[in-house]
Amino acid sequence: MRSQAREAVFKFIFSQLFNSDDEGLFTVLCKELSDDDKQFAQELLAAIDKEKYFAYIERLAVGYKVNRLFAADKCALLIGMAELNRFPKTPIAVVVDETVKLAAKFSTENSTNFVNGILAEYIREKQNG
Repeated sequence: MRSQAREAVFKFIFSQLFNSDDEGLFTVLCKELSDDDKQFAQELLAAIDKEKYFAYIERLAVGYKVNRLFAADKCALLIGMAELNRFPKTPIAVVVDETVKLAAKFSTENSTNFVNGILAEYIREKQNG
């Protein structure tokens, strides 16, 4: 299930925010995934350009600096933005729903609204060119 693949990517990115790269961790996190989901997780992880997406997040999160945001919120947004760009066949509503679910599971009570708002603005900008 792609939700589990997204969660594996989330956990790996979260770990990277605090630790050095550990490719072995990603393998462990993907151990229980189907081959298709492992491939999806690998492609999603490869699509995440932290510098690029952090710049978007900082610009869209008016009044907030990226380094002051909850790590879980940043991870969820990185995944959502990357999936919107790399997997255009996935319905936007699915990407938003899955991204908000990650925030709900791993972050604060208010994070779902924050993540949903930032992602909605990102989508609006992408659609308007």
